[in-house]
Amino acid sequence: MKPQLKKNMFKIGDRVKVSQYNDNENYNSFRKKTLIVTHIGQNIKEHQGYDDTMEGMALYSFKGIPCSLYEYELESK
Repeated sequence: MKPQLKKNMFKIGDRVKVSQYNDNENYNSFRKKTLIVTHIGQNIKEHQGYDDTMEGMALYSFKGIPCSLYEYELESK
């Protein structure tokens, strides 16, 4: 039986921002920008940058930024 993945907090087209609790300095260049979700993956087959230790956590890609962020790093805009 395949494990059931949790429902994603965001969907393609949603507008989000970096969470106020995220202190990763690498995100400073787009921290205050509105990010538009373009792709979502929950495993390595769905997103080549996925870290297997994050199993079940959605990894989001965005229009206009060079990296992807996990769900816990984001909040609604």
